Amino acid sequence: MDMSIHPDRMGFTLLLGCLAGLPALSIDMGLPGLPQVQAEFGIDAPSVALTLSYFMVGFGLSQLVIGLLSDRVGRRQVLIGALGLYSIGGLVSGLAPTIGVLLLGRTIQGAGAAGGAVLALAVVRDLFDGEVARARLSTISLVFSLAPVIAPSLGGVILGWAGWRAIFAFQAVTGLVLLGVVAMVLSETRRPVRPGRLSAIMREPRTLAFGLVGALNLATVFCFVSGAPLVLLGTMGLSTAQFGWVFALIASGVIGGAAINRFVSNRGWGAAWPLGFGLVGAMMATGAGMLLAGHLTLPVLLPLFMMITLSRGLVNPNVTHAALERIPHMAGAGSALIGAMQMLTGALAGFIVGMMFDRFGPLGVIIAMAGFAIPAVIAWIHVERTYR
Repeated sequence: MDMSIHPDRMGFTLLLGCLAGLPALSIDMGLPGLPQVQAEFGIDAPSVALTLSYFMVGFGLSQLVIGLLSDRVGRRQVLIGALGLYSIGGLVSGLAPTIGVLLLGRTIQGAGAAGGAVLALAVVRDLFDGEVARARLSTISLVFSLAPVIAPSLGGVILGWAGWRAIFAFQAVTGLVLLGVVAMVLSETRRPVRPGRLSAIMREPRTLAFGLVGALNLATVFCFVSGAPLVLLGTMGLSTAQFGWVFALIASGVIGGAAINRFVSNRGWGAAWPLGFGLVGAMMATGAGMLLAGHLTLPVLLPLFMMITLSRGLVNPNVTHAALERIPHMAGAGSALIGAMQMLTGALAGFIVGMMFDRFGPLGVIIAMAGFAIPAVIAWIHVERTYR
């Protein structure tokens, strides 16, 4: 009996949104538990932040393999394998006896999560074109934007109930559930065309240019994500429960940005408007943070951080659509290349935040954000002039 979901049904969009939300769930859910990890293994704050960076490295590097493979053998089989890998990574992380094993588990988990993120985008490009694809990407962004909103609070509840290891056990089970759903209801969507090579995508300047803009914007956001536990739990002394609520409030900016983008997409607005507003808004927020360097209290940081997350909701669907628009025969590899660029810059952001926070405290997080937000605007201006 055929149990597949039709692409026009809301259940199909919800499934893709959940797959695309795996990275945010995997990163943000574990944030409340970082102090426990640090205490159990006897490591410093920059070292515990590596659990985020190693996830990003695994996520970034595996995308190239996943994307190219899915263009050749199909989205469904590769996605099932990736979700299995994600669950194994969660299990290894939850049972880790040392920080080294935990970092290995996080790397494996990141590699598996890449399948959900890359192939959700590739499936949209397989099935939809033009403004319909852009609007569908915005809807999926709305769904997966819920992950960073609920993940820290959910992680806090599990942390209080069973400790940090249970968080990774929950993620492993989540991967298995998604694997079962995909196996039952997702049909193959890859178009019957000869797949291209990665070298061909590397010769697509438009794809690379928009990919770079998205990568710099993601790094700006990830500076906040990796710096939030250090600032909110460490410097400002919030409890785990308070951290979950504050992080959820800030992360809701992504939902707001995605909702605005869906609204303007459905009314035929060009992508340059929401894209430019998001990038310039993020740059202005970091500038305001540096001007207020002596007054970085929670009431000051909240609106600045919310502007950063709002920018992600505005930027991500538009740069993804623009980067993949002209390479429908290489959607998997194209999505992978974009994702790899984004996640590797995200990993770099995690390293930079650790170093900057040690030297400058909360201001160091703002400076790190500005180091990515300003080049993002410069790159976008160049892209608009050259490739539109």
